[in-house]
Amino acid sequence: MKTSSSRSPATETIWALLGWGIGFVVLLGFSPKLFHVQEYFFFSLLTGTVFFCLKEGKSIWVRTPYDIPLLGFLAWICLSIPFSVDPGLSLEEAPKALAQAAVFYGTCLIIRESSRNGDGRQVLWPILCGAFACYAYSLGDFWERGGNIWDREIRAGFPKADGTDITWLSINVLMVLPMLFAGLGMSFEWKSRGAWGAVFLLALLCLFFSYSRGAWLGALTQILLGVWLIHKRMVLKIAMIGAVCLSLLGSALVYGNLHSRIFDPSTVFGRLLVWELAAADVGAHPLVGIGYGNLVFEQRHQSDFVMQRTAHATVPDILTKPHSWYLSVAVGTGLPGLVLGCWLLGKIGLTVHAAFLKAENWETRCWLFGVLLMLGGFSIRLLFEDGFGGSHSYLFWILVASSLMISTNSGAKSFVSRQVMG
Repeated sequence: MKTSSSRSPATETIWALLGWGIGFVVLLGFSPKLFHVQEYFFFSLLTGTVFFCLKEGKSIWVRTPYDIPLLGFLAWICLSIPFSVDPGLSLEEAPKALAQAAVFYGTCLIIRESSRNGDGRQVLWPILCGAFACYAYSLGDFWERGGNIWDREIRAGFPKADGTDITWLSINVLMVLPMLFAGLGMSFEWKSRGAWGAVFLLALLCLFFSYSRGAWLGALTQILLGVWLIHKRMVLKIAMIGAVCLSLLGSALVYGNLHSRIFDPSTVFGRLLVWELAAADVGAHPLVGIGYGNLVFEQRHQSDFVMQRTAHATVPDILTKPHSWYLSVAVGTGLPGLVLGCWLLGKIGLTVHAAFLKAENWETRCWLFGVLLMLGGFSIRLLFEDGFGGSHSYLFWILVASSLMISTNSGAKSFVSRQVMG
C-alpha cells in the first residue's frame, strides 16, 4: 500500500487537482442553470478518486458517525418503493437520494486523500467567488426590473429564462451567509476582510430583497444560535431586543400601509391548503407513505389541485407539492422515514457541535461555527420549503463532509488552517 510520502510528484499533482475539483463543484453550485454540469463533474471527480485509491491499494470506504442514520434513511426509502401508489415513479426519484449520499461519502474520500496536498483553499475561495458573482448578478437583475425596498411584488431571485428563482436564491444565501461570516473570521488582513465583508453585505441584501419569510426566520435562527454558541447568557437579551425591534418595525409597516404588500398572506393560505392534503396522506399511510418523491404527490392530487383553484380563485398560486421537507418525507416514506431523517439532521448537528467545542485552533472553530449556523438556518428553512435537492444538497453535504474530516482526520486538520486568506 502506498503512503502519501511514497507518491510520485505526478501522483501528488493529480491528488491536488482532485482536491481542487471539490472547490469547482462548489463554484458550479452558484447557478441553478449549471446543476447538471455540477452533477456530471462531481461524479467524474469521484470516479477518478476511486480509481487512484484502488491503484494505490487504499480502501474507498470512509467510516463516519452518520453511517447508521444515513444508511438507515436510504434503506427505508428503498423499502417504501414497493408500497408506493406509483412504484415506477418512486423508483425514478430514489436515485436522487442515493446521489446525495454519494456526494457526502465521495467528498469525505477526496478530502481524506487530497487534503495534505495543495494550499487548502479548495472550498473557501469558490464560496467567496461564487457568492460574489451570483449575488451581484441577482441584485443587478432585481434593480433592473424596478425592485425597491417597499414593493414585495418585485423580489430578488436568480434570473432564469422562465423568470426569477426566488426560492433558490433565498435558500442559497441562507446556507452561504454563515460560511461568509466564518471566512471573515479567518481573515487577518484588511484586504481579505474587505472582500469577505463586501460579499457578506451582498448576501444580506439578497436575503432581504427576496422577501422570503421562511429565509428570514432561518436567518433569525442563525443569529440566536450564533449568540448562544458565543455567549449563552446573551440569547435571552438578544431575543427580547429583537422582539422589541420587530414590534416597532411591524407598527411602522402597518402605519404606512406597507404590510399588505410586504407580507402577502395569500402564500401562507396556499401552503395551508397543500399541507392539508399532505397531512391526510400521512394519516392514511403512516408507515410507508404514498411513495418517495414529490412527483408521486403531484400526480395523486391533480384533481384536488383543480378543485382548489376553482374554490379559491383569489389565491394566486395553488401549490402542487408539500413545500416542507419534513412533511414531504413523511408523505413519501411514512413516519419512520421522518424519524430517520430528523435523526440524521440531529446527529449531524450534535457531532459538529461537539467538534466545535473541542477544536483547538481559531480557523477550525470558525469553520465549524459557520457549518453549525448553516445547519440551524437550513433546518428551519426546510419547514417551509423542500430545498434538500439540486445544488443545495451538494453544498450541504460538501460542507458537512468537510467539517467531519476537519474534526476527525489528523491529516485534514490543516485543510482549514491553510485556508486563511491573508
